[in-house]
Amino acid sequence: MKTIQKLTAALLSSLALAVASTSAAAASDYPSRPIRLISPYAAGGLTDVLARMLSKRLSERLGQPVVVDNRAGAGGVIGVEAAAKAAPDGYTIVLVGQGLASVNASLYKNLPYDTVRDFAPVTMIATFPMVFVSKPDAPPASIAELIAMAKARPGTLNYGSAGNASTAHLMTELFKEQVGIDITHIPYRGESQAFTELMGGRLSGMFATLGGTLPLVQSGKLRALAIATKERSKLLPNVPTVSETGVPGFEVVGWYGVLAPAQTPKPILERLNKEFTEMAREPEFREQMTSRGLDAVGSSPEELGKMIASETERWRAVVHKANIRAD
Repeated sequence: MKTIQKLTAALLSSLALAVASTSAAAASDYPSRPIRLISPYAAGGLTDVLARMLSKRLSERLGQPVVVDNRAGAGGVIGVEAAAKAAPDGYTIVLVGQGLASVNASLYKNLPYDTVRDFAPVTMIATFPMVFVSKPDAPPASIAELIAMAKARPGTLNYGSAGNASTAHLMTELFKEQVGIDITHIPYRGESQAFTELMGGRLSGMFATLGGTLPLVQSGKLRALAIATKERSKLLPNVPTVSETGVPGFEVVGWYGVLAPAQTPKPILERLNKEFTEMAREPEFREQMTSRGLDAVGSSPEELGKMIASETERWRAVVHKANIRAD
């Protein structure tokens, strides 16, 4: 019996060494072929623009093609599921936002992936500010006026968003709870549709991405009331933070991270993290991001992991309290 146990232990030890050796060998010549970067949304949006910026620069740094694979459908779930089921060899990575990485766990009972179980964090690559905007020639002209109007006429004001369970939707529900107002959510299929309705006077206001709102604010088609960041934006220096308008501590930023399938060899994860973090420090890349309303980050895997965990808890409470359902 002891002989069998010794043989089994020896076999398992040899197998572990063989696997480690294979992983090390695979990592030593990584990458030796094209890499697939899954973008879980349709072409043309902010996520797709970011994915193509990342793929171009990563390809230049690694010396191998990095191909963007747009896997739209089911609110991005199809693309993330495909990444979760891919071989953990570093040749498939996925770009995700907080919705796909953190919020979906509360929205779907049978989500076909678990962010913590099925993925290894690579880096948080970008954040983007959210700005509350209104129609320039109609109230509210400030956050204080919005709150006063909503309290005077509960349930009569409305706000738009880029879609159900979008960052704008979730943060406005959090805002409503914090200041004690009742305004009605009207979801659209993307920010552009919501902007059209807001400029047409059919919405009271909305939170939206800085990148999406900036041209409209600069042209006078929309009015920026406040930005939901800790500090003012250099792109809109005269626009106060939400905290400055009398809602202390209210801060929400959108973010993007890069994930790889779980069990991807550590040396490959370290190589990818190194390339992304160094990329995020390049002046030209940072300028390209800024011009699109994004802030380059380039975090450690551990920092992204902590962000995913904290955001999962934060938005779970909002989803349940506001009774938000997946479309």
